[in-house]
Amino acid sequence: MIPRAGGCDGSDANGVNLTGWLAYANLAAIMGSMPPFYISDDDPPAKRHILRAAMKLFSEHGLAGTSIRDIARESGYTNPALYKHFASKEELAVHLFETCHQRLWTRCSAAIEAATTFDAKLDGYVGQILELVDEHPEAMAFLSESARVLWPKAGATVRRRTMIGLARDLMSLAPRSRHSGRVINPQVAAACMQGTLAELARMLQVGVIPGPASRWKADLVALFRQASA
Repeated sequence: MIPRAGGCDGSDANGVNLTGWLAYANLAAIMGSMPPFYISDDDPPAKRHILRAAMKLFSEHGLAGTSIRDIARESGYTNPALYKHFASKEELAVHLFETCHQRLWTRCSAAIEAATTFDAKLDGYVGQILELVDEHPEAMAFLSESARVLWPKAGATVRRRTMIGLARDLMSLAPRSRHSGRVINPQVAAACMQGTLAELARMLQVGVIPGPASRWKADLVALFRQASA
């Protein structure tokens, strides 16, 4: 079957934007060949398999619904082999949580620091989170869903670097209009921003809205800029 000619705007005969679709497909292919950001360069092969298996199961079934035996089976290694790297399921889960959180915080912090204006900082911050949702959806879902259980168990260094604190500091930089009404508290603005980003990621995960996440960047940035004014 010969496909019908498309339009000059990059769409096919059915109106599907092929340029955007192909860009997303290429991104997915590239990211699929790269190790996820919770794996370090010096992690040995066995540990990499264990981390991938644990992340897959934790994001699909949750912490309570995943056993150490499940992780061993998924990774292709025995329980004793797994225990060479992690003393327990909890230690493995905390390791994944801390690694993902630190790398998320570091990327978002760097994006804020690299910009000089509030608009550019906001754009960079939102862009980094959406990029990570596209690149590592399992890891971002795991961070969101397991925070209540694993955050209190994380190390002091991790707990000093909170995403809500980073968002609050960012929103406190928003310029205030002399003609605006009541000023929004940066804590409330940060909570709104983090909650909206987390909910959007969940909507993408279950297919309520189409991906990639980055397609929603302009709308989100405009929303958060308006909320901070």
